[in-house]
Amino acid sequence: MILKKLLFNTTLLLISAFGFSQNFNVQELGKAKLVNVSGGASASSVFYSGNAARDPFSFFLNGNINLNIAGLYNLPFSFSYTNQKFGYGKPVLMNRLSIHPSYKWITGHIGDVSMTFSPYTLSGHQFSGVGVDLTPQGNFKVSAMYGRLLKSSEYNIAYPDIVPTYKRLGYGFKTSYAFEKINLGLTFFRAKDEASSLSNPIPFGLGVAPKENAAISIESSFKLLKKLQVFAEYANSSITEDTRAEGNGKGSSLSSLFLNKNSTTSSHDAFKGQLTYPAGKGTLGLGYERIDPNYRTLGGYYFNNDLENITVNATQNILKDKVSLALNLGLQKDNLDKQKQSQMKRLVSSINADYRPNEKLNLSVNYSNFQSYTNSRNQFDYINQTSDYEYLDTLNFRQVNQNASLNINYLLKNDKHLKRALSANFSMQDAINQQEGRTIEGGASTYYNSGVSYMIGYPEKDMNFTGSINNTYGNTGSGNSFIIGPTIGASKLFFDKKLTANASTSYNTSYANGDKQNDILNFRLNGSYIYLQNHNFNMGVISLFSNSASQKNNDLTATLSYTYSFDKIKLRPKRVPETEAATEKKTADPVLKINFKDQLFEGTRDQIIAQLKEKQSVLHPLPTESTASLEHLITLASLTPDDKDLKEKVLDYLDAYSTEKETLEKYNNYFVEAFQKLETDMKQRDESLENVYVATLGRVNGHPMHGVNEADAANKNSYNSYLKLVERSDNSRNQLKNHRWMLNEMALAAKTPAKEIQQNENAAAFSEQTIDGIFKLIKEKKNAAEIVNAIEIKIIPFYHDLAIKNTSNDEIDLKYIQK
Repeated sequence: MILKKLLFNTTLLLISAFGFSQNFNVQELGKAKLVNVSGGASASSVFYSGNAARDPFSFFLNGNINLNIAGLYNLPFSFSYTNQKFGYGKPVLMNRLSIHPSYKWITGHIGDVSMTFSPYTLSGHQFSGVGVDLTPQGNFKVSAMYGRLLKSSEYNIAYPDIVPTYKRLGYGFKTSYAFEKINLGLTFFRAKDEASSLSNPIPFGLGVAPKENAAISIESSFKLLKKLQVFAEYANSSITEDTRAEGNGKGSSLSSLFLNKNSTTSSHDAFKGQLTYPAGKGTLGLGYERIDPNYRTLGGYYFNNDLENITVNATQNILKDKVSLALNLGLQKDNLDKQKQSQMKRLVSSINADYRPNEKLNLSVNYSNFQSYTNSRNQFDYINQTSDYEYLDTLNFRQVNQNASLNINYLLKNDKHLKRALSANFSMQDAINQQEGRTIEGGASTYYNSGVSYMIGYPEKDMNFTGSINNTYGNTGSGNSFIIGPTIGASKLFFDKKLTANASTSYNTSYANGDKQNDILNFRLNGSYIYLQNHNFNMGVISLFSNSASQKNNDLTATLSYTYSFDKIKLRPKRVPETEAATEKKTADPVLKINFKDQLFEGTRDQIIAQLKEKQSVLHPLPTESTASLEHLITLASLTPDDKDLKEKVLDYLDAYSTEKETLEKYNNYFVEAFQKLETDMKQRDESLENVYVATLGRVNGHPMHGVNEADAANKNSYNSYLKLVERSDNSRNQLKNHRWMLNEMALAAKTPAKEIQQNENAAAFSEQTIDGIFKLIKEKKNAAEIVNAIEIKIIPFYHDLAIKNTSNDEIDLKYIQK
């Protein structure tokens, strides 16, 4: 009853808030234009020719428009459309239309949008409906949503791989209140499938049933001993797996009070706590997280569960801030309810050090150690043991991964005529798999990567040249491998820095056990041209030639994009008499100087505005709301008639720009960290997925009906049983195939520097869809683990659908079976 009253009060508050938003000072109408329109649109296309399973042509359309009414209301609209098809049953909408109107502290979300209340309730799930964020000055904040989470999709016997879905509706809210010494928050989310939304019968084996879910989260943060920051969150989620089932539900958890319980209803808990204490020029942190087995909600695409995490971290700056240190230590285990035959424990430790003795030299060192232990016991060992200490280590499995890296950057010369820089990097990855205390056959591998690069630039000519050589050496149980090759590149600005041209080429040769395997040569050409400040044309071409003993491959990928941005549209332009206009043309605009954080902006009004637009054009990607806000600030600056006010407006813009740039840098760092974490997790699952596939394939090959035509089968029941085994084997194969494709993509992205991650085509497409929600988490100062987890949740379904699209039917390499 208490929560229902709170729901009613929240709804009442939303209604009253919208009513209040209509009350504004009428005098403001005379101080600004009635309607200012800003925004932009972009179109891009990709052409491909080669042997990969890709569409030869695809395109993407994006756009945003912001209507500013009387300087008080902001009504941002955004849309995106693509002809790319990423498989069936995709949870994330590719083609969508969303509107985010705002007024003061009220922001609405209308259309195909996503919101995040808590990592344990509603976490980034896209829905078609409405939402609102209320952030008035003061202590009370409210967010709410209602919409369709999933569309209904009928079962079609012609496409048995397409999993049917019921229409799913959901609603929820999040409230928080800041008292004098403590902050409290409450989140509620509920979702339910409409059982009547599907009419075609669904095979029982698919396990598809209408579900219902309610989840509640309570969180709090406060300070102890003046400096110790404490954060805690408790969540409870109850799910009815089949609303059509009968029987009385058991349990009386908090969330189960808000759904119809039956024999399929279960309830699970999650808890997370964090302590942070400032010490010296750094911080000390301690975290604990526990998530029950099978914990999940219908408000997210993926949830980690059955885990207990303990983390310790520390940061410190020493030697007059020339050295920065960061230490992280984490312990994780599963099988919390002791129902599995094995339990895995993971120990992760890492240390990062950055040394900057002067402006020319920068040195960074990183080391991490990942260890996992699996204690597995055969059930017959337990039955037949004669003492409590027998067979303790029979099936113990230990895996150790170590990573170390060293990066050195040295600025040889830096003046207005010449810039020269030298950089070197080295990294090592070592993995050992042990069983019964011994390294298993083929269970040890070590990889060394190194590279040296040299850059020379001529600032007066706007020209840069780079050259590098890189190599990789690997040693595994099956032998060793070696890859080496150079890269050269050049960039140049033309036409008063309006045209940017880049070209590079690289060549590498690979060897296996001393024998040459293949040669790969690629060429890259990129160009960008800015026309009249508002039009941006981009073109890129990548040509790759691969030559091996068995085959030759030639791939060509070309991209072409156009972006148009506008800062204002004069709906009713004011007519200026010809004599007055002539007088204005004869009057020279004054030259202005504006300083901001060691940056100097100098020129006429129009030139300074153009400089601001140029800065924003390279800040990509950004959420629609952030882009609209920055463009609105530029519009306000351009409309300001007084030079003094112009400087203030420009400083307002630069302050907002600086914040968005810093947030984007954090986003890219978290993005790469999420890839690194997922790569590690997926490597852990790789062997188990292969074992499942091998086992199902063995059952197929060993079945009496294997190789028998259906027409020749005397025992139809036996043949139907064989077909089910074949179906399971195919599903296992597809799962392993998709997993391997995703693992390769994760490994590639995990090794990409954060500042270059958006150059990855798939990563850039992912950011276009999800950056809004992640930016919001960063600006809300959520902790790093929560942000990385939110990115992971979105990465998995996105790349899974890419895997379905891009994987081929080639033979799968079985890595772990004894050949």
